[in-house]
Amino acid sequence: MGTLFDMHHIAYIIISLSLTVMLLVLAKRHLRTRRQKAFFLKTFAVLTVFLHISPLWIDFLKNGQAMVADNMLFPIYFCNMSMYLLMVTAFIDFRETPFYRHLAAFTAYAGIFGGMISLFYPDYYLGASSMFQWGVFKSMASHSTMVIGAAWLFVSGDARIGYDNIASYVAGLVFYGLAGLVVNTIFVSNGLRHPNAMYLDHPPLSDVSWLNAITIPVLMIIVIGLVASVHGLLPRARTPSEAKYKTD
Repeated sequence: MGTLFDMHHIAYIIISLSLTVMLLVLAKRHLRTRRQKAFFLKTFAVLTVFLHISPLWIDFLKNGQAMVADNMLFPIYFCNMSMYLLMVTAFIDFRETPFYRHLAAFTAYAGIFGGMISLFYPDYYLGASSMFQWGVFKSMASHSTMVIGAAWLFVSGDARIGYDNIASYVAGLVFYGLAGLVVNTIFVSNGLRHPNAMYLDHPPLSDVSWLNAITIPVLMIIVIGLVASVHGLLPRARTPSEAKYKTD
């Protein structure tokens, strides 16, 4: 039975974070053109979505039919919405506009927060017979690929770290909240169980009631402010976004 921070969980955390750092360092060093950088982002955005919905094919090939989970059809969880937003951010092509800068900053932080929370607290693994059940493993892997794609937005220079990220994040959270209200309304109006989309109805952990739809975003915003403060103390360096991209 899977338990929090058991041997398999700790091993996965170490491997996932190590691969994330390695891939980002290698990509930063070797990907020079805008096309190459965009391809790297698109690859991990597509891979994240593919892993998320992959049980549909696995179930069909095993049973001749597929059971679809609610969060495959609707963005119920914070990381679900962040996954799709990473895909949108990867494939739109107006990177020099202020809107894209705000979108990229929000997507980067949302993807990192969502992926890291799931990495350290994989509720879908708790009680599972094995980490290598595809439903469990694909969830862990898709959150890992989402972190890589989201972090790449900062590494590549598409998103810039600064205090203005707070405004970008607040605007994004309002959008997520509205999306959660829409999803909750759709489920309830069709006689389905309340999905608690974006945890608007009740906290994700019943025994930690103070972690809710208000305090979690506040903690995230505090982290963003701290990151901006630390970044501001670092020696000023020219980022890729401040230089012109090389083109093929």
